[in-house]
Amino acid sequence: MTLPNHIKERFFKVVTGDFALNEFEQWVYSDKELEKYFGSDDYLDLISLSFKRNSDKYELRKLLEKHIAPGEFETYKMIELLKEAQQKNDRFPYILMEFYDLYCKGYDFFYDLGLGIGLSVSAPTISNSTANTWEELTVKQQNELLDSFSPELETCIEQVIYWLETKRIVLTGEQNEIGHYCYKDFRTEDEKKSNYKNHK
Repeated sequence: MTLPNHIKERFFKVVTGDFALNEFEQWVYSDKELEKYFGSDDYLDLISLSFKRNSDKYELRKLLEKHIAPGEFETYKMIELLKEAQQKNDRFPYILMEFYDLYCKGYDFFYDLGLGIGLSVSAPTISNSTANTWEELTVKQQNELLDSFSPELETCIEQVIYWLETKRIVLTGEQNEIGHYCYKDFRTEDEKKSNYKNHK
């Protein structure tokens, strides 16, 4: 039986560390739906976990793989990362660099966010500056660089979230023989075209 989205999200959050194990434990014992969706054997395995050690996350993840496809978890993590980028918190420049890393590791749909923007943060080229890395830039230069990506940056993030949520891009959670991430691409040719000014 397929798990409802609200249950999947609880499991995703505990595996990623966004939901404390002790709170998750209380929820597992109190939620009456779980046995119905898991079946008696898997439910028994679930409530038999001690939830006292981080190593229990590994056992939990193995149990979840029976009920949740790896691509679903990968999609959840990717959308959460994109939404965090929208918040522009302290991790913002490092998330942009991660977009470049994801592009290099096979997620070609990160072309604009990765190659267009993330690379510019990883290896900035600013006139009248000898800085080769983000950390070597002054705070003023860092802020100016980040500001220069708007409004295209916000549009690109919204676009990738849309592709993932509407299954135009379907992540498999798998890697090929050279370690590149695999996905299925159902976008139109127009959707595949770059929208970022530096690529035009």
